[in-house]
Amino acid sequence: MTSFADKLRVWLPLHENGVSRAVHFVGAYLFIFALLVPLGFLRLPVGGVTLTAAHALLAAVVLYAVSLEWTAGLLMALPLAPTLFAAEAVVSRLPAGAAAAVALGVMAVRFALVVGAHVVFEKKTHGLSLGGPLLFFIEPVYLLTVALFSLGMKQALRAQVEAGPGATLAA
Repeated sequence: MTSFADKLRVWLPLHENGVSRAVHFVGAYLFIFALLVPLGFLRLPVGGVTLTAAHALLAAVVLYAVSLEWTAGLLMALPLAPTLFAAEAVVSRLPAGAAAAVALGVMAVRFALVVGAHVVFEKKTHGLSLGGPLLFFIEPVYLLTVALFSLGMKQALRAQVEAGPGATLAA
């Protein structure tokens, strides 16, 4: 099983430009938003509240993000609340055709921005070689971990990333 440090080590050289990193950060939330819209249509009343498939997706994303790196995972989860609200309480309440058009439009813009950022700012691209579509959900964890490194935090993890494949944290 590949460790988070190993995954981050592969991801870093392909995401060195600050503008590209910012676009990837926003792009991850756009991707999630576009999926939450149709999932907001699948509702299940539970007690006095209504849960949706969008809630289930967010719970899975947050649990996975926290399992990768708990601090960055929790930070990544914060913007998911307004993302869910915008998708479910606003767009999912539109007629189905209009909601689908918004979701598809957001997804198209997201892909254009992220691919454009790679081509223009990174002068390289990686396709889906860094973990496939799952990466679209949790890329903010990578970006926030790098931000934590720059703030002087998570230095043991940083050392593990810089040490190379197979390195482990010192006890």
